[in-house]
Amino acid sequence: INPSRAWSSGVTQMGNEESSPTVTCPKCTFANKKDAFQCEICGERFGKNPGECPACTFAGNDPSALQCSVCGSSLQPEDDGSDRKEIDPKKIAKTQTLLARHAKAIQGDQKSSPPVFAAAAFRALPIITEDVKTSQLSVSYKEASILIDTYAEVKAMKDRTKTRPVKDFMLSTLTQGLPLFTKKPQINKEVRMCMGYVMFKIFHHKNAKRRKDLMIELADAFTACQAVQQRVIYTMFAKLANVELDFKQQMFKALSQFKHRCLDKAVYAAIGSSADPHWRSACHVAVHDDLGVQVDGLEAATMDKDIKNLNGSARKKVIDLFLLHFNANEFILEFLLDVNQINTKKRKKGEGNDLTLSRNFDLQKLYQWAADQDKSTFDPHSIFYDDAHPKDYLAAQPKDERSYVPYLSPKIARKILKLLGITT
Repeated sequence: INPSRAWSSGVTQMGNEESSPTVTCPKCTFANKKDAFQCEICGERFGKNPGECPACTFAGNDPSALQCSVCGSSLQPEDDGSDRKEIDPKKIAKTQTLLARHAKAIQGDQKSSPPVFAAAAFRALPIITEDVKTSQLSVSYKEASILIDTYAEVKAMKDRTKTRPVKDFMLSTLTQGLPLFTKKPQINKEVRMCMGYVMFKIFHHKNAKRRKDLMIELADAFTACQAVQQRVIYTMFAKLANVELDFKQQMFKALSQFKHRCLDKAVYAAIGSSADPHWRSACHVAVHDDLGVQVDGLEAATMDKDIKNLNGSARKKVIDLFLLHFNANEFILEFLLDVNQINTKKRKKGEGNDLTLSRNFDLQKLYQWAADQDKSTFDPHSIFYDDAHPKDYLAAQPKDERSYVPYLSPKIARKILKLLGITT
């Protein structure tokens, strides 16, 4: 504390009590500013930090921010009827204990205790509707209609009742959202934004085959129920928007996709290959109710009017299988292997990145994130190969890429996820 600043602050407040209301510290009685949440003199907390995240308790967010800069959770109160509620901390702790039974030490980091997902990983991912780069990119009704009519396969698709073309539902989702969320305006705002963005990226995609494949993938969702439609729209948004997102956002998007794969594996193994989307909805809700894990699309699953009845041994099997697959070690290794992809194409002088590599994480954005960290907490150079400690890595990095292409050891990959609040 700067004594002169504290003294001048105290004098100003004592001389102008009526025009500058104060909050008296219950511990040292210093008259703090009216909007203070912590005493300027003794550090006693007596109010809520407007920048504190309710999910991961990080206190350094801007008070006007919509999302936590560490875990991505919403900082704004939800008063729009959304079902995104806080998870009981006791339920999280209980599930973490169960996860620890399956946890294994990471190769190259055997001295540390096996990693387990932290509280932030349990929560559904807020869709980044306020991101200017994504929320302002959409297609017009006319452009969307032309795009759908371009492909005979899409134009011929019918809804699940086999009576109406999927085109009708795709266009209505673009302009109005999904009927399932008529009473949930914030969710439908997300649905419209994601649908518009996905169709925009498909409309402007330069690769004709890839454009067609993406269009068929999107249209196929509209042959199923609305729970599937929401899930596919969000998944495709996550996939296509990755290039626009910063590293932390890319990480939480990857986590969202990982949770979906864990749920899919559990459903397939417990219910069988004949499991329809309504069985998946039942498993989706069970994982949340029993474990406190929110897989994105939970609202749609909860509101599925044809949801199946999952109980008894089938429910226990789904829960046990999800716990087995929801493994922090596996997610850390997926992240590490994505970053450590080896460039098979020889670069010519002045050439940029090898665009033949398919990455979930932009290496330039990883580098920027590392550079922005407090150097006393994270060494930005640690994301590069360390010749002095080759045993720390799963494999050696090619010599011609060292020092300028990030390459992670398991220990550093885990440390990054810990700093993001995703794992212990």
